[in-house]
Amino acid sequence: MSLSFTGERFVPECAGEMVYEHWHRYLIAQHHVAGKRVLDIPCGEGYGSHLLARHAGSVVGVDISADAVTHAATRYPRENLRYVAADCTRIPEPDASFDVIVSFEMIEHILAQEEFLSEAARLLKPDGLFIISSPNRPEYTDKTGYQNEFHVKELDRPELKALLDAHFPAQRWFAQRAAFHSMVWPLDATATRAEALSIQGGPAWPEPLYFLVFCANELSTLRQVPSDLTLVTDAEQSVYAEWSRTYRENAMLHDKVRAMEAQPPASATGAAQVEPSAPVAESWLVRLARQITG
Repeated sequence: MSLSFTGERFVPECAGEMVYEHWHRYLIAQHHVAGKRVLDIPCGEGYGSHLLARHAGSVVGVDISADAVTHAATRYPRENLRYVAADCTRIPEPDASFDVIVSFEMIEHILAQEEFLSEAARLLKPDGLFIISSPNRPEYTDKTGYQNEFHVKELDRPELKALLDAHFPAQRWFAQRAAFHSMVWPLDATATRAEALSIQGGPAWPEPLYFLVFCANELSTLRQVPSDLTLVTDAEQSVYAEWSRTYRENAMLHDKVRAMEAQPPASATGAAQVEPSAPVAESWLVRLARQITG
């Protein structure tokens, strides 16, 4: 059973770039939850909470949607995992209840951002770790012109940092962005460093599309967070496969457009001889649409 994908809540049945982005965050977070009490807010349909529960001592997945919580409890049950329907600013758990709190791609969906971070600070143990992700508005929206209808208040880095500073003085920032690249890695040893190279030479780290921030009360807590570059892919190479399919389809459509544009238009003389009741000749664009749709 799967929830329907609306464009807002990720479900594992999605394919392509979104899969990499969402799974990547949880795959990183799983390295910091071993034997610990973890809160996943929002848990959505439950796949991330379930992944964390493989390693954590216990996990509580919270979502404002009762339907999502019911679905998660049915699809992703574990003895050390429970789901709760609650508002992110009023979570029914005692103070200092969690060693790790994970919140991926939620803060941009709410206006009560300060209230949520205050609640996260209340629930986190003094030596706990808070891991949050958020889209980078200048790259996600301003540069592309894309407007996500489910985002009510996107943030840039200074805005997100100002919110976090009020509750979590220790922070370690990471950038996230899905990208095409050529990978070269050692086969007879463990990689010891990473670099991004431009074909023109020099470094080529892209602008962050998302921020992933590890937050704590003390800098000492962040010593467990390595400054690693990590890559996520899948066995099917689905993002590249989707790009290749789209490229082939676009090439085919361009060939059809060129062929139709090369067809001579109906002559004025011929047009004058058409009976008034005869249908008007279809444009090449309409004919192309008919070919595509069958």
